[in-house]
Amino acid sequence: MRKYAIIDFSASSLSLLIVKIEGSRMESVLHTRSQLSFSTSIYEGRILSDQEMFEIVETAEGMVSLCMQNKVEKVYAIASSTLSSMEDSSRLFALIKNKLGLTVQKMDIAQEGEARLIANERYNILPRAVLVDFGSISLKLYSFSNYLCTIQVGPLGLYKNNVSQVIPDQRESDAIKAEVRKALDEANLPEEGYFENAVLAGAYSWALYQLYAEYYKLSHQHGEKIIQYKKLKKLCKYLIRQENSRSLMILKSTPELMNLIVPATILAKELLKRFGVSNIIVSDLGVKEGVLKQIASGLREAEALELEG
Repeated sequence: MRKYAIIDFSASSLSLLIVKIEGSRMESVLHTRSQLSFSTSIYEGRILSDQEMFEIVETAEGMVSLCMQNKVEKVYAIASSTLSSMEDSSRLFALIKNKLGLTVQKMDIAQEGEARLIANERYNILPRAVLVDFGSISLKLYSFSNYLCTIQVGPLGLYKNNVSQVIPDQRESDAIKAEVRKALDEANLPEEGYFENAVLAGAYSWALYQLYAEYYKLSHQHGEKIIQYKKLKKLCKYLIRQENSRSLMILKSTPELMNLIVPATILAKELLKRFGVSNIIVSDLGVKEGVLKQIASGLREAEALELEG
């Protein structure tokens, strides 16, 4: 049995996945995510400050320490297409290599799509299925046969453009809904009925399900994670209403995404309404799992930080 780990550097957070691999089997051991105190969103044309780079390196260093505690043999690192395309990303990755010995592999949109599809290949048996990845600033849609499109709308951008406090009020929620509908209208999406099933992937999808499960008092520890659109619509209405209980529920279910989960829920509801899908599955498998599967099976070569010994 081998233990491998992968650190994913994205536009708003760092996430760590540790797995144990035995033959062709891969089992998750630890999965954690750290939200950054700032946004590295490239649509603002930002350049990372030295302090921001220090925060990224310090967060990654803590994850490497977790790998040591869990007796991981090799640590891999990837960077999202959003972060990789930043003007000064090479300086950041050189700093990570110098300080931690980690070689960060840049991902583009096509590579991310391939990794997500590999991670979720068990769902390709579903008829007319679409894989939906909710990123911080963009929404990526894939079919299980070919890549579909990227829509430049995401929870982080929706929050920054429309929300003045932590959680949007009714007026701000209406503005978020209007921005989402405009983005979907401009995306030239397939008409309603084209897709029969939707698989939601990524950190925002998993946070959405945790909130959904808390609201409906569901056990989400085992088995497939299923969302019913009518219930999602009811949850969305509850989150938009200005009630004290919604803040407590969000704080309990997904505190790390306190200010982004309502925009993410509105975005998911509007997209699923547009597709009119009858079956909605939430997957906690994403790019990290797909990349590790590729590495373990010899389909991808990547330089690792070796911790053994």
